[in-house]
Amino acid sequence: MNATHVELPGSRRAPPQNAHRVRDLDPHQRIDVTVTLKGPDLPRPDQMPTHTLSKNEIDSRWGVPRANVQKVESVLRSFGLHVTDVKQGGRSLRVSGSTAAMTAAFQPKLGIYHFLGHGEMRGREGPLMVPSELEGLITGVDGLDQRQMASRHAAVGAKARRAAGPKKRTVAKRRRAAPLAAAIGGGPSGRLTPTDIQRLYNFPPGDGAGQTVFIAEFGSPLGNGQVLPPAYIPSDVAQFCNDHGVPPPSVQIKPIDIAPLNQQQYETLSQQLPAETANLLFAQTAETMMDIEIVAGLCPKADIHVYFASWTQKGWIDFLDDATSGNPATPVAISISYGLAEDSHDWSPDALKSINDRLQIAAMQGITVCVSSGDDGTGCDQSGRRCHVEFPASSPFVLSVGGTMLMSGANGQANEVVWFESPGQRTPRGGGATGGGVSVLNPRPSWQTAHVASLNPQAPDGRIVPDVAALAGPPLYDNLLDGEPFPGGGTSASAPVWAALIARINASLPANKKQRFMAPLLYDAKVAQSGFRDIVSGQNASSPNPGIGYQAGPGFDAVTGLGVPDGAKLLATL
Repeated sequence: MNATHVELPGSRRAPPQNAHRVRDLDPHQRIDVTVTLKGPDLPRPDQMPTHTLSKNEIDSRWGVPRANVQKVESVLRSFGLHVTDVKQGGRSLRVSGSTAAMTAAFQPKLGIYHFLGHGEMRGREGPLMVPSELEGLITGVDGLDQRQMASRHAAVGAKARRAAGPKKRTVAKRRRAAPLAAAIGGGPSGRLTPTDIQRLYNFPPGDGAGQTVFIAEFGSPLGNGQVLPPAYIPSDVAQFCNDHGVPPPSVQIKPIDIAPLNQQQYETLSQQLPAETANLLFAQTAETMMDIEIVAGLCPKADIHVYFASWTQKGWIDFLDDATSGNPATPVAISISYGLAEDSHDWSPDALKSINDRLQIAAMQGITVCVSSGDDGTGCDQSGRRCHVEFPASSPFVLSVGGTMLMSGANGQANEVVWFESPGQRTPRGGGATGGGVSVLNPRPSWQTAHVASLNPQAPDGRIVPDVAALAGPPLYDNLLDGEPFPGGGTSASAPVWAALIARINASLPANKKQRFMAPLLYDAKVAQSGFRDIVSGQNASSPNPGIGYQAGPGFDAVTGLGVPDGAKLLATL
């Protein structure tokens, strides 16, 4: 060990999965990182403040002393690094410099790796080191590694549908959904419209006026340090709203380290890119447009801010730093339709803590971060026989949202059950299931007044995922992309439904009950009993791994949580 450096606890990263190292980095290449500083310990989940705090109150109570920030800045400058921004009351420094300077300051084992299916990008393995005079002041350094740290939870089989073309896609879904269309309404395609969703979940009256909702979107790594952003097509949002009889919303685009493509760029690249990359562009653009259209259709008068970041640990951290900055506004809800197995070897422990701390700061500001629980059942796209849940859905500082589907029942009535389509995980031929289970990393908060035994032997009594649910599977959502209808779904759709519902509820609450982190409140016995419709049928086993899953039943369970909402009754009890 270098005598002038010490190991940064929690910074060790395993070698990137499905990748091999091919060469060293250019020492002159610029690298941007986010450095997390040690501040006063945040409260435990069961000791959270009982009232909502402003950003300034949080910064004053849990911010980093200015002298510590200045010391870190001074030492990093001595290595040739530059601090470009300070956020989170000094907890978060954005730092840039050459590969040589980063290597001198943090001594990472860096390299260019070839990632299967993604080409070449920067990666690291092993621990990080920090200058000894900064020991105990720095708790995380993120951005040196560009590996993908999320998967989208969107409609299954997007690649196959893209290849099939719009006409074939629409006809196939219309046949499947037709019996349910008569039972619950449904648009011409048989998929559910905003009006159907409001009816299904008894939304309280309103249009979200005066509310602000944030949406997180991420871009995929392409290799050579490049990221493929999704597109944002404003004309689709306007047409979608016109088709469904609601006014077009105010949508603000917030690039963090990537900006969305426009419609012309999307259409050009769709024709020029190799088929696999074009399908990827379609899938992530479909994700973006679905998220926005769901919120717009349910809260057309809300202010919608859409943030775009890269799929890295740094991307997660930078998004949450910006989203909780209060500039330009503090949202009542954030919708996140992405995640990764919490025990994936790709996470570094310090990054999990850094993200969790920022989610906690959001919760203390009264922001309800709605996170989809995943689309791959208990497997979470991991190998082996153990069950998994995804992060950040397993954080105790979010509202974790699972998925349901509608089945034709007796007398043509729609029966809502757990979303499960064989084999319980996404494949090129379809399939998928709601994520759900028991966390092995995050303890169960005291406000989660329920108990579900983990299916993993000798596992801790962890946080149970999800808290709540909404439609994720058939008959899917009626969405629009590049002027063509497409079927949206997955727990990626459930999360924005809940974000929109929270905005609608918040708009009608008295002033002293507005802007509150909703997850703990929903477990109140009166709220849980009257504000939800229980889902009692279905399970979420993914096959072949792990081949077992959690079962729905009367009361709380680890597939749909408290159930699906009755919005008007939730408003009344809250």
